[in-house]
Amino acid sequence: MLQNQEVAVGLTHLADSLCEKCPMSEACGDAPVCGDVRLLKQAVALLSNND
Repeated sequence: MLQNQEVAVGLTHLADSLCEKCPMSEACGDAPVCGDVRLLKQAVALLSNND
């Protein structure tokens, strides 16, 4: 089973990858995928706080 830190690293990588591929990077926050990225970052924060 993965440790929280390993999961957090994977989620961070996924969020960064989504941001890199976003065609609206200039208007960050306006695209629907931005909500997904925020959710991933919140999950990372929660996992980091539980260590």
